[in-house]
Amino acid sequence: MAVPDELERARRLSFASDETTAKELLLSLMPEIEAADRDDWMMEVLAQLGELYLVRTAYDGVREGARRIRECLSVYSSILAGTATPDVAAKSTMTPREMRHLIRRYGRRAGFLETGLAAAVGDHEGAAIALRALDDGDDEFADLAEEHSYLLTYARVVCAVALCEDDLHVRSVPLWGKVIEHAHASTGGSEAEDSLRVLSCIGYARFCIETGRLEQAEPWLRRAEARAEARGWELATARARLERGAASWQAGDRVTTERLMYEAYPVIARYARANDVSRCWLFFGLTRMSAGGLKVADECWENAERHWRELGKPLHIHRILLQRSWIAIFRGRWAEAVDMVAQARACLDSSPRSSWLAYARLDDHLGNVWRAEAIAELGFDGTGDPSDDWEAAEARYRAGAGVTRAPEGSARYGAAMEKLRRAAELKVPASLAVDSVRYSVSDAEARAQWASCVSAPLLAGAFAVAWEWGNADLVSQLIEYHSARGTFSAETAATGSAEWSSVATAAAPIADVDELALVAAGPPITDGTGLTRLGPLPPLQMDPTTGPVLDHYRDLALRRYGQCVTAAEAAWATWH
Repeated sequence: MAVPDELERARRLSFASDETTAKELLLSLMPEIEAADRDDWMMEVLAQLGELYLVRTAYDGVREGARRIRECLSVYSSILAGTATPDVAAKSTMTPREMRHLIRRYGRRAGFLETGLAAAVGDHEGAAIALRALDDGDDEFADLAEEHSYLLTYARVVCAVALCEDDLHVRSVPLWGKVIEHAHASTGGSEAEDSLRVLSCIGYARFCIETGRLEQAEPWLRRAEARAEARGWELATARARLERGAASWQAGDRVTTERLMYEAYPVIARYARANDVSRCWLFFGLTRMSAGGLKVADECWENAERHWRELGKPLHIHRILLQRSWIAIFRGRWAEAVDMVAQARACLDSSPRSSWLAYARLDDHLGNVWRAEAIAELGFDGTGDPSDDWEAAEARYRAGAGVTRAPEGSARYGAAMEKLRRAAELKVPASLAVDSVRYSVSDAEARAQWASCVSAPLLAGAFAVAWEWGNADLVSQLIEYHSARGTFSAETAATGSAEWSSVATAAAPIADVDELALVAAGPPITDGTGLTRLGPLPPLQMDPTTGPVLDHYRDLALRRYGQCVTAAEAAWATWH
């Protein structure tokens, strides 16, 4: 078979995610191409190999492919510039236009590899620069327009996915906008276009799921799965089912989640996609946990953690450690749970992409450990005994009726109240810091998303621990603070989800948390809508004989997360 035909076959293999066969085929073509002295064929091989290595996270191969393409193109550029040596110039049989065509085409292919590599290693600023260079606006060669559009969209998908992997969802929004615009406009039915459309649909649907917009994800996943099945691309089909399973979990449909994960996992494992394999193990653990299978859940999450450690993903490792700590909590092993939280904090410390929001959520979870230990002191019947084996721990977990037995005034009751105080010291400041920026979001959709997916879980925990502590004063101050915002509603969305079920799958905000922090710390503004005030409230004073409400907790929120919960204005007297 002729070399161009073999190159096309390798391309089709890569679309079907058979990278191993495609790589072997491409490498086998290199001796023949070298003998034929065809630079264009060799650069095509290097470009395809680079894409394969990018998918399989073999980043040295990506770097080498881009370097060799650039090195070859520099020779042709020197010929065009008249700076090449006579012997080099004499070897070229191309016309100037053909050389410009070659430089433009494979310069873009190298640019794609450089963009993807920068994004994959977390250099998002470098990836943005490379992406702008790839979008060169050069339309000299009409026959390259379709390939250029393909490369641009593919690069945007790679960059957007990488941003979401680093919890930078808000920065991916403009990229996803262009990706979806291309998906709507595309009418081609080639394998390349179908592959890009499937990749785009799955990536964007995952973004929607992770930011709490489940209803927007479903049509894209159905579309991707149908197209992948029609092409016989089993990995793409499995990846679409994985995302549908993730959406089902967020919607509270445990049965569908388990079915879809069991359908997706064997294929994903066979194709050795480590990150998606880890995500399957995460959801296997969640479904097992929901059925009371503590031992199996822990084994699943241990597998997920191992894969993410091999990939070197500190943000993912920190989330799975927090998730695994729930097993220790249910078994009554408080020191083990605290140690896992400490390990998770170390992961955040080691990541340049960690945010104050991640630290607030981590502190909130540490508060959960103290709260659970306090409830155990109260004689909660579902609390595990550290000496129990797995079978006994699971039986106790399933049989718990939510009953506490410690009488008020007893020593155990006093110990529980102290631990609830410590829980409140963690949970209340975290919830105030997170909620304080909600009214710094001028976009109504983003504000609602932050309220329901980011603020609400932490606020619920803060109210719960204040109530369990029996601290009526703190409860009333929380009510006063939120009443001033008009944040209470008689309508609640009862999903029935337990607190442990969303630690590793908590929704990501679609607003820039650092930018919101600056707005929240600034003066109040108006946005011309029904909200007359954006930004923090002044201090609230509900009793003329006391200071502002939540004063101590607001100070902790400022010191720990840099979030100013109230504006530097005269206090509002709420008793008027």
